[in-house]
Amino acid sequence: MASVTLRNVCKNYDKDVHAVQDVNLEVADREFVVLVGPSGCGKSTTLRMIAGLEELTSGEISIGGQAVSHVPPKDRDIAMVFQNYALYPHMTARENMAFGLKLRKMPKEEIERRVRDAADILSIAPLLDRRPGAMSGGERQRVAVGRAIVRKPKVFLFDEPLSNLDAKLRVQMRVEIKRLHTRLEATMIYVTHDQVEAMTLGDRIAVMKDGRIQQVDAPMDLYHRPANRFVAGFIGSPAMNFLEGRLVRDPGLVFQDGAVRFPLPESYERSLANFVDKPLILGIRPESLSEVGPGEAGDGQIPATVEVVEPMGSEVLLYATTGRSQLVSRMPADRMPAIGERVRLSFDLSRAHLFDGVSEMAIR
Repeated sequence: MASVTLRNVCKNYDKDVHAVQDVNLEVADREFVVLVGPSGCGKSTTLRMIAGLEELTSGEISIGGQAVSHVPPKDRDIAMVFQNYALYPHMTARENMAFGLKLRKMPKEEIERRVRDAADILSIAPLLDRRPGAMSGGERQRVAVGRAIVRKPKVFLFDEPLSNLDAKLRVQMRVEIKRLHTRLEATMIYVTHDQVEAMTLGDRIAVMKDGRIQQVDAPMDLYHRPANRFVAGFIGSPAMNFLEGRLVRDPGLVFQDGAVRFPLPESYERSLANFVDKPLILGIRPESLSEVGPGEAGDGQIPATVEVVEPMGSEVLLYATTGRSQLVSRMPADRMPAIGERVRLSFDLSRAHLFDGVSEMAIR
């Protein structure tokens, strides 16, 4: 296997369309890195440039220490799994998996051995004599992955391979792909718009927006220490709650959002000293927002009106409005407020995230 390095990679379709802007990324040998972001953020374009399917406007891409920016796709020693499977409908699973090896004039015995080994890894041996039309979506995707495995490439590239599958099958295939990475000890780069896929699959995650990488980090580091408001809101489901206000001193530090006032813990004093009388964004995860009973006093409490209740089985998601903000909270499964009910919500301010109201960068 091999490392992958992107240095100052850019892709412009014309002077007004900058699909990828100054992307720098190091993928270590045998690492699983996920590119995640909303539609149009440049993640698939970045992957296609690594594969050689898109030309770079500027920058450099290296695989295994060798520059490949001007190397044809067939000579980069990569294997790509696409969203739409891209299987030949008139060929059996065995023939689809073996096709690339036959083009390389590989001995028949070696081809058969590789196909059989890949089929065993993916548990698709009974499907080898079927054509794609006689398979389910999950079975076709396994064959597409098997076609990549038999090549034994330096790098595996996945372009939203699970987006056409139903929810249950996506979960199953996520487990299979993670298990496959462990078994093959392969370098893998995976593109998805689903942040749950990204969190569960990646050793590290690169979050992209508007053609730029916003942050590259381990999944839980992204969750607990987001670099800016975009990353904080994109990673996590349900998304982080945000309140936009100002920081005032009265006499200690107080976050003020219209009628909402939160005295902040003294531990924030040093990091927020330069933000007094300036715009501030306070972020709080749904699990750090809880309901308090009548008469319970404390800082960080606000009244809210219940708008939507989503029972999830093990928990209830409560959507409520307060002033100009909408908040979502995780509630115990045995609590089912009525629509329109007035509740009091308490913020765990020790777990709050603060962002500069102008730049939207995190304040550490």
